[in-house]
Amino acid sequence: MSAVNALGRVDGTALVAGSDGTFSLQNVTAPGPGRDNIVVDVAYSGVSIGTEFGVLRGKIGWGEFPMITGYMASGTVRAVGSDVEGFFPGDRVYVRHNEGLALADSDQPLNCCSGLHCSIASLDPRGDHRAALLPAGVAADVGCLFTVLSVGLYGVDMAGVAVGSTVVVIGLGTIGLAVVAAAAARGALVVGVDTRQRCCEVAESFGAWQTVKPGATETEKLVREIVGESGADFVFEATGLPHLVDFGIALTRPFGAFVWQGHYGEGPVAFDFVRAHHKRLRMFFPCDDGFGR
Repeated sequence: MSAVNALGRVDGTALVAGSDGTFSLQNVTAPGPGRDNIVVDVAYSGVSIGTEFGVLRGKIGWGEFPMITGYMASGTVRAVGSDVEGFFPGDRVYVRHNEGLALADSDQPLNCCSGLHCSIASLDPRGDHRAALLPAGVAADVGCLFTVLSVGLYGVDMAGVAVGSTVVVIGLGTIGLAVVAAAAARGALVVGVDTRQRCCEVAESFGAWQTVKPGATETEKLVREIVGESGADFVFEATGLPHLVDFGIALTRPFGAFVWQGHYGEGPVAFDFVRAHHKRLRMFFPCDDGFGR
């Protein structure tokens, strides 16, 4: 449980990432509630394998080390600023941001590029990417994963998947599985593609009609046997691996939609323009969760 110290800050513990790829648990402090912040005792923080590893490996630039990653967490409001409305001590919340963290011993500021792998969170809850009440009936450990799941939902909404659509999802990690669940809920026929048996099993439990594991047989042929020779109405590339983009374009039917559902880093990404051009494809670039609560 967090407590405001003599300097008006809140003490906690955070997972701090160094520039050499190491991690350490360190004592930190965060701003107290003041006028505009809420202070949250974090119960769980979710891990985004794609984005966070991209940041830690230099694929995505989120600033200087040492840093604290983690952009989704759930917990309980401990204290509320005097001007804050809509939040009260004891509220169960999910949050997307932490601000003002510093090392407890030296007051060295830490890069809170997101900052939620930490036992405390202090933030102004107003606006997007901030905080909201955790819906009744949602367990805290489930609620801490809301962001990556909503990323998949947003891609499905943005592309316009509808009843009867054929959908191929390449990569059945957390975001790919969210795409599977959201597309299946809309009445689409969904095919998942992944090398991992367990991920394929989960995808089928989430509503995928069939799954395909790339291997000795020709993957593209197997998928076409399911969705039709011309290809799928929608193809979601959810691995973030640039070399699989052309594979996804090949599986998209003429006048279909290709969705860049993964994060491909900050450098240029090349793809087979002529093939996409001749097919008259639509392309969608969903970013984040749509910037809504």
